[in-house]
Amino acid sequence: MVTMNRTKLAIGLGVIVALLIGVRVFLMLGTPKEVDPRTRIQQMFAQGKQAFENEDIEGMLDLISDDFHWGGMNKQQLRYQLAQFFKQSDAPRAELGELQIEIFAGRILVRTTVRATWRDSNAPGGTTSQDLGVVEFEFRKFPQRKWLIIPYEDWQLVRIDAPQMGEIPL
Repeated sequence: MVTMNRTKLAIGLGVIVALLIGVRVFLMLGTPKEVDPRTRIQQMFAQGKQAFENEDIEGMLDLISDDFHWGGMNKQQLRYQLAQFFKQSDAPRAELGELQIEIFAGRILVRTTVRATWRDSNAPGGTTSQDLGVVEFEFRKFPQRKWLIIPYEDWQLVRIDAPQMGEIPL
């Protein structure tokens, strides 16, 4: 009887240890690896450009913080403006200049020239373009969760400043 209880205890402890090791390995493998900030920002610009050209509003907004602001707009207002823009235009394209990246403690500033082109659905024969000049983008690191349980940090866009642009073209 005593050996049977010890066997059950040993099996129970073995299962608990195996579960703990499994959870630790799952968390270790599931946590996104830290990427060089310059590389991550370049990836984000490529993702954002692709999302814009695919008219993927959610793909664009995934890169933006809830604290975002641009020309008096917050994230939700930007969502609405993008929906309106994509509804009225076809084949949007974005041209970016060389990314000039400055890394500070806790934030990154990126300056680049931006030009957007699209076909206006009200004037199908012509292409419309908007040269935004040199635009400054500010990124900050925010806590994120992968699969709702694995914490990590990633950069998100918090501000856009386009001083050469008059009104937002959206």
